[in-house]
Amino acid sequence: MSIKKMLTILMLVALLAGSVFVIGCQADEPAADPDSDEPAVDVEVVVGSKEFTEQLILGQITILALEYNGFSTVDETGLGGTVVVREAQERGDVDLYWEYTGTALISHLGYDEAITDPEECYNVVKADDLEQNGLVWLDYTQFNNTYTLMMRQADADALGIESISDLATAINEGVESPVPGGWVFATDHEYSIRDDGYPALAELYGFEFDDVMIMDIGITYGALRDGDVPVAMGFATDGRIAAFELVNLVDDLQFHPVYNCAPVVRQEVLEAAPQIADILNPIAQALDAETMSNMNRLVDIEEYLPSEVAEEWLKEQGFIE
Repeated sequence: MSIKKMLTILMLVALLAGSVFVIGCQADEPAADPDSDEPAVDVEVVVGSKEFTEQLILGQITILALEYNGFSTVDETGLGGTVVVREAQERGDVDLYWEYTGTALISHLGYDEAITDPEECYNVVKADDLEQNGLVWLDYTQFNNTYTLMMRQADADALGIESISDLATAINEGVESPVPGGWVFATDHEYSIRDDGYPALAELYGFEFDDVMIMDIGITYGALRDGDVPVAMGFATDGRIAAFELVNLVDDLQFHPVYNCAPVVRQEVLEAAPQIADILNPIAQALDAETMSNMNRLVDIEEYLPSEVAEEWLKEQGFIE
C-alpha cells in the first residue's frame, strides 16, 4: 500500500472518530423544548407586602414560588401600611402583592357599605380594580382575615362579653374595666383612621372607649395579654390569639367586610407573563384559616423567619422541591 493511500485512510478514521465523539456528547445534552412553559428570562417581578406577619409570609411564598418557576424577583416585602404598598403598585414600583377584598372595597374603591359574602365581594373588587386601575385579582384564599376586637378570655368570661354589642353595653352602663386605667383600646394607626376601622365601628355600635392607644401593629396582642389594656384590635387569623388565651368578640352587627386575600398583579405584567396566574392560583386555593394561623404562629411565637415558614409550607404542599 502506498504512503499516500495509507495517510488517506488514517484521515478518514480520525474524522469518523471525531464525529462519533461529537454525536455522543450531544446525546447527553437535553433537547430544547419548543412547547416549554418556562417564563421569559427577562421578566422580573417586584413583589411587595404590608408590614405585618401574615403579609410577610405571603410575600415570601410568592417570591419562592416565582423563583422556583424561573422568574427573577425583587423583594420589597414589609414596605409599609396599606396606603404605602397600594400607591407603590399604582405607580408601577411594585408589580404584585396580596390584598384583602374588604380593604380594596372600602379603602381603594370607595364603597360605603360592607359586603359580607366572600364571592360577591371578590367579584366586585376584581371587576372594578381591573376597569379603574388596571390591576388583576387572581384567585382568593379560603381564609377571611377580618379585623377583630379582642379581649382576654378570662376577662370576657368574667364580664359575660361575647360580642361587640356586649362590649358596647358594658361600657355604656359603666361596668368597671377589668384592668386599671379604664376602657382603653389598643390599635394600630391605620385601623384608628380607616373607613372600615374604629371610628365607624364605634358609631355603628354606639359607644366610645375612654382612650385609644396607638401602637405598632402586632404589639396590640402583647399589650392585651399583659393586662395593659382591656380591649385590642387584631386580625382573625393571627396565631397569637390562641397562644395568648385571647378571644375574638363576635361582630354581631357585621360591621367589617370580608377580608379574603388574593394576589393582585399589574395587568401589563400579567400579560407579559401569564404563567404567574398558573403558579399562584393553586397556592391561594390551598391557604385556609388553620394553615395561615399556624404559619403566623410559627413566626410570631416560635420565632421562625417568614421565609423559612413559607419554604417549608411550599415544600409540604408540593409547590416547590
